[in-house]
Amino acid sequence: MKNVVFAFLLIGSFSIANAQLFNFGIKGGINYNSNGDLRGAGFSEIVDNVRISSDEETGFHVGILTEMKLPLWLYLRPELYYEHTESSYKGEQDKTKLKLDKINAPILIGIRFLEIGRIFLGPSFHYTISTSLKDTPSFNNIEKISSDDFSVGGQVGVGLNLGKFGADIRWETGFTDTEAVFVGDVLDNLGGESIKIDTSPQQFILSFYYKFN
Repeated sequence: MKNVVFAFLLIGSFSIANAQLFNFGIKGGINYNSNGDLRGAGFSEIVDNVRISSDEETGFHVGILTEMKLPLWLYLRPELYYEHTESSYKGEQDKTKLKLDKINAPILIGIRFLEIGRIFLGPSFHYTISTSLKDTPSFNNIEKISSDDFSVGGQVGVGLNLGKFGADIRWETGFTDTEAVFVGDVLDNLGGESIKIDTSPQQFILSFYYKFN
Protein backbone atom coordinates (compact mmCIF):
# COMPACT_ATOMS: atom_id res chain seq x y z
CA MET A 1 0.00 0.00 0.00
CA LYS A 2 2.83 2.37 0.85
CA ASN A 3 4.39 1.70 -2.55
CA VAL A 4 1.12 2.57 -4.30
CA VAL A 5 0.80 5.82 -2.35
CA PHE A 6 4.43 6.68 -3.10
CA ALA A 7 3.86 6.00 -6.81
CA PHE A 8 0.84 8.32 -6.90
CA LEU A 9 2.78 11.04 -5.06
CA LEU A 10 5.66 10.67 -7.51
CA ILE A 11 3.35 10.92 -10.53
CA GLY A 12 1.57 13.90 -9.00
CA SER A 13 4.85 15.68 -8.29
CA PHE A 14 6.04 15.10 -11.85
CA SER A 15 2.74 16.43 -13.26
CA ILE A 16 2.97 19.57 -11.14
CA ALA A 17 6.60 20.15 -12.14
CA ASN A 18 5.73 19.56 -15.78
CA ALA A 19 2.85 22.05 -15.60
CA GLN A 20 5.17 24.63 -14.03
CA LEU A 21 7.84 24.19 -16.70
CA PHE A 22 5.72 23.78 -19.84
CA ASN A 23 2.75 25.68 -21.24
CA PHE A 24 0.69 24.69 -24.26
CA GLY A 25 -1.72 26.93 -26.11
CA ILE A 26 -3.41 28.17 -29.25
CA LYS A 27 -2.84 31.43 -31.13
CA GLY A 28 -4.15 33.49 -34.01
CA GLY A 29 -4.02 36.98 -35.43
CA ILE A 30 -3.33 39.18 -38.44
CA ASN A 31 -0.34 39.72 -40.72
CA TYR A 32 0.54 42.98 -42.47
CA ASN A 33 2.80 41.73 -45.24
CA SER A 34 4.78 42.80 -48.28
CA ASN A 35 7.10 40.81 -50.54
CA GLY A 36 9.93 41.69 -52.87
CA ASP A 37 9.83 43.20 -56.37
CA LEU A 38 7.96 41.91 -59.40
CA ARG A 39 10.22 41.75 -62.46
CA GLY A 40 9.42 41.14 -66.13
CA ALA A 41 6.80 42.18 -68.71
CA GLY A 42 3.13 42.76 -68.15
CA PHE A 43 0.44 45.07 -66.90
CA SER A 44 -0.31 48.01 -69.21
CA GLU A 45 3.08 48.12 -70.94
CA ILE A 46 4.85 45.44 -72.93
CA VAL A 47 8.27 46.31 -71.66
CA ASP A 48 11.08 44.00 -70.75
CA ASN A 49 12.64 44.25 -67.31
CA VAL A 50 9.68 45.98 -65.67
CA ARG A 51 10.26 46.25 -61.90
CA ILE A 52 7.39 46.99 -59.51
CA SER A 53 7.63 47.18 -55.72
CA SER A 54 4.95 45.54 -53.59
CA ASP A 55 2.38 47.23 -51.37
CA GLU A 56 1.32 45.80 -48.01
CA GLU A 57 -1.85 43.75 -47.63
CA THR A 58 -3.52 42.11 -44.63
CA GLY A 59 -3.51 38.36 -44.01
CA PHE A 60 -4.06 36.06 -41.03
CA HIS A 61 -2.59 33.13 -39.10
CA VAL A 62 -3.77 30.42 -36.69
CA GLY A 63 -1.89 27.67 -34.86
CA ILE A 64 -0.44 26.22 -31.67
CA LEU A 65 2.44 27.00 -29.31
CA THR A 66 4.40 25.53 -26.45
CA GLU A 67 6.50 27.39 -23.92
CA MET A 68 9.25 26.11 -21.64
CA LYS A 69 10.55 28.13 -18.70
CA LEU A 70 14.33 28.53 -18.43
CA PRO A 71 16.53 29.98 -15.67
CA LEU A 72 17.05 33.73 -15.23
CA TRP A 73 13.60 34.79 -16.50
CA LEU A 74 14.27 33.22 -19.90
CA TYR A 75 11.88 31.02 -21.88
CA LEU A 76 11.89 28.95 -25.08
CA ARG A 77 8.81 29.07 -27.30
CA PRO A 78 8.41 26.88 -30.41
CA GLU A 79 5.30 27.64 -32.48
CA LEU A 80 3.58 26.00 -35.44
CA TYR A 81 0.93 27.84 -37.43
CA TYR A 82 -0.75 28.22 -40.80
CA GLU A 83 -0.59 31.68 -42.35
CA HIS A 84 -2.16 33.32 -45.39
CA THR A 85 -0.38 36.42 -46.67
CA GLU A 86 -0.98 38.78 -49.58
CA SER A 87 0.91 41.61 -51.25
CA SER A 88 -0.15 43.78 -54.19
CA TYR A 89 1.64 45.16 -57.25
CA LYS A 90 0.25 48.20 -59.03
CA GLY A 91 1.21 49.31 -62.54
CA GLU A 92 -0.03 52.43 -64.32
CA GLN A 93 -3.51 50.96 -64.85
CA ASP A 94 -3.57 47.43 -63.46
CA LYS A 95 -3.19 45.88 -60.03
CA THR A 96 -2.46 42.27 -59.16
CA LYS A 97 -2.10 40.34 -55.89
CA LEU A 98 0.36 37.68 -54.83
CA LYS A 99 -1.20 35.17 -52.39
CA LEU A 100 0.85 32.73 -50.31
CA ASP A 101 -0.28 29.95 -47.98
CA LYS A 102 2.43 28.70 -45.63
CA ILE A 103 3.25 26.60 -42.61
CA ASN A 104 5.44 28.70 -40.31
CA ALA A 105 7.54 27.24 -37.45
CA PRO A 106 9.40 29.88 -35.40
CA ILE A 107 11.63 28.87 -32.49
CA LEU A 108 11.83 31.86 -30.17
CA ILE A 109 13.87 32.61 -27.08
CA GLY A 110 12.75 35.43 -24.85
CA ILE A 111 13.09 37.17 -21.53
CA ARG A 112 10.30 38.07 -19.10
CA PHE A 113 10.32 41.45 -17.34
CA LEU A 114 8.03 43.38 -14.98
CA GLU A 115 5.98 40.17 -14.54
CA ILE A 116 3.85 40.77 -17.66
CA GLY A 117 6.34 42.05 -20.27
CA ARG A 118 8.28 39.98 -22.81
CA ILE A 119 10.98 40.53 -25.42
CA PHE A 120 11.86 37.72 -27.83
CA LEU A 121 13.64 36.78 -31.06
CA GLY A 122 14.56 33.70 -33.06
CA PRO A 123 14.58 31.96 -36.44
CA SER A 124 11.45 31.04 -38.37
CA PHE A 125 11.15 28.18 -40.84
CA HIS A 126 8.58 28.38 -43.65
CA TYR A 127 7.10 25.80 -45.98
CA THR A 128 4.93 27.24 -48.78
CA ILE A 129 1.79 25.22 -49.54
CA SER A 130 0.50 27.33 -52.45
CA THR A 131 1.48 30.41 -54.45
CA SER A 132 -0.84 32.28 -56.81
CA LEU A 133 -0.97 35.56 -58.74
CA LYS A 134 -4.22 37.28 -59.68
CA ASP A 135 -5.08 37.89 -63.37
CA THR A 136 -5.35 41.48 -64.68
CA PRO A 137 -6.95 42.82 -67.89
CA SER A 138 -3.56 43.18 -69.58
CA PHE A 139 -1.84 40.12 -68.10
CA ASN A 140 -4.10 37.09 -67.77
CA ASN A 141 -4.24 33.30 -67.94
CA ILE A 142 -1.47 33.34 -65.35
CA GLU A 143 0.10 30.04 -64.36
CA LYS A 144 2.84 29.31 -61.85
CA ILE A 145 5.89 27.65 -63.40
CA SER A 146 8.09 27.27 -60.32
CA SER A 147 8.54 28.51 -56.76
CA ASP A 148 10.86 28.06 -53.80
CA ASP A 149 8.86 26.22 -51.16
CA PHE A 150 11.25 26.20 -48.16
CA SER A 151 12.76 29.32 -46.63
CA VAL A 152 14.27 30.65 -43.42
CA GLY A 153 13.65 33.99 -41.76
CA GLY A 154 13.87 35.70 -38.41
CA GLN A 155 11.42 37.27 -35.94
CA VAL A 156 11.82 39.84 -33.17
CA GLY A 157 9.07 41.27 -31.02
CA VAL A 158 7.54 42.33 -27.71
CA GLY A 159 4.51 41.05 -25.86
CA LEU A 160 2.25 41.09 -22.81
CA ASN A 161 1.21 38.04 -20.78
CA LEU A 162 -1.82 38.29 -18.47
CA GLY A 163 -2.34 34.90 -16.88
CA LYS A 164 -3.51 32.45 -19.51
CA PHE A 165 -4.05 35.21 -22.08
CA GLY A 166 -1.44 37.15 -24.01
CA ALA A 167 -0.65 39.21 -27.08
CA ASP A 168 2.47 40.16 -28.97
CA ILE A 169 3.59 42.08 -32.02
CA ARG A 170 6.63 41.03 -34.02
CA TRP A 171 8.58 41.88 -37.14
CA GLU A 172 9.56 39.09 -39.53
CA THR A 173 12.00 39.23 -42.42
CA GLY A 174 13.28 36.58 -44.81
CA PHE A 175 16.94 35.49 -44.70
CA THR A 176 16.94 33.24 -47.79
CA ASP A 177 16.38 34.34 -51.38
CA THR A 178 13.08 32.89 -52.63
CA GLU A 179 11.18 33.54 -55.83
CA ALA A 180 8.17 32.42 -57.85
CA VAL A 181 7.99 32.38 -61.67
CA PHE A 182 4.70 32.89 -63.54
CA VAL A 183 3.73 32.95 -67.21
CA GLY A 184 0.70 34.61 -68.80
CA ASP A 185 -0.75 36.29 -71.87
CA VAL A 186 -0.13 39.99 -72.45
CA LEU A 187 -2.88 42.21 -73.87
CA ASP A 188 -5.44 39.67 -75.09
CA ASN A 189 -3.11 36.91 -76.20
CA LEU A 190 -0.69 39.08 -78.14
CA GLY A 191 2.12 37.05 -76.62
CA GLY A 192 3.17 35.07 -73.61
CA GLU A 193 5.53 36.58 -71.08
CA SER A 194 7.10 35.45 -67.85
CA ILE A 195 7.49 37.37 -64.62
CA LYS A 196 9.42 36.68 -61.43
CA ILE A 197 8.48 37.76 -57.92
CA ASP A 198 10.72 37.87 -54.87
CA THR A 199 8.57 36.01 -52.30
CA SER A 200 10.71 36.78 -49.23
CA PRO A 201 8.41 38.15 -46.50
CA GLN A 202 8.62 41.51 -44.78
CA GLN A 203 5.77 41.68 -42.29
CA PHE A 204 4.37 42.79 -38.97
CA ILE A 205 2.49 40.05 -37.13
CA LEU A 206 -0.06 40.76 -34.39
CA SER A 207 -0.94 37.64 -32.36
CA PHE A 208 -3.32 36.77 -29.53
CA TYR A 209 -2.96 33.53 -27.61
CA TYR A 210 -4.44 31.40 -24.85
CA LYS A 211 -2.40 28.97 -22.71
CA PHE A 212 -4.13 25.91 -21.25
CA ASN A 213 -2.01 25.59 -18.10
